[in-house]
Amino acid sequence: MRRLVAVFLLALGATAPAGADEPFRCVLKEAGGLSAVEAGTAVGLICDDLRRESGGQGTFEIRLGVLGSLVNVTATRLDTGESISVRAGGLEEVPLASARIAEALVHHRTLASTQRVDNLLVEETREARVKRGSVKFTLGVADLESIGHGARGAGFSLGLTYATPRFALPAEMRFAWDDNAYPEPGISLFSVSLGGRGYLSKRDVSPFVGGGLGLLWLDAHGGEYPYPGGPSSGYFQAESLGVAPYVEAGVEVLRLHRGRIGLHVRADFPLAALHSEEIEVWSEWDPPGSAPRVYPAQSRYVVPVSIGISVAF
Repeated sequence: MRRLVAVFLLALGATAPAGADEPFRCVLKEAGGLSAVEAGTAVGLICDDLRRESGGQGTFEIRLGVLGSLVNVTATRLDTGESISVRAGGLEEVPLASARIAEALVHHRTLASTQRVDNLLVEETREARVKRGSVKFTLGVADLESIGHGARGAGFSLGLTYATPRFALPAEMRFAWDDNAYPEPGISLFSVSLGGRGYLSKRDVSPFVGGGLGLLWLDAHGGEYPYPGGPSSGYFQAESLGVAPYVEAGVEVLRLHRGRIGLHVRADFPLAALHSEEIEVWSEWDPPGSAPRVYPAQSRYVVPVSIGISVAF
């Protein structure tokens, strides 16, 4: 112990000349967590760089501290009141930090302005932590209702979702069709969509709301095809392909697990109505020159609504 104290005092003596009126003075004020030998070596390096950079002018005070593997170095120029603090990645990085401290403190610069391609510190090149999400594959089944048409079907969906604790970005492909007997109303659907979903809590079970934009193909049909002597109206056949925004709401469970289950209701809103063309029907028994029977064109705005369950894993 006496030997360590002697080495420490020797280091202080080398960096702090006894004469108070000396043009250059550099002293170690504090060395928390370092041995006398380590502190003496570090302050000797810093004071040497300060002396060289300042031309042997000025009064400086050095404080050292250890936090885990980091060494915090604070150098203060007492005659101007300026101070520079650096977190070095261990004692091995003190020589690199020392030269930059001296340049910044003597020439009234910031530490960042002393950066060069060959003198960056570990703390300056440390990769910043970011919140990370996860990509999950989704598989779902759903019941399909059609507001404005009255048909009903079923289908399934495939997709990928980027999920975080607060939001998700689902990309989904959906297929749906009916198995109704002719001439009952029927509907078929195919869509590819991309959207966003916001969770209302970070708990294992959370409600969510969302929306997005998709490309929607929709086919709706119903009623008997026109024929001579058949019904005077009721037949409808139309399909469309276009952009359709959607909204959704639901609840997701098992969010703290790798696999999740979601229950949702989703409505797609096509930008245009479906149009069934006008149909003219002639009968071979009609007198020559008689007018055909006309089934007028029809338009229906159909909103497909799916109620389903999905699994993400």
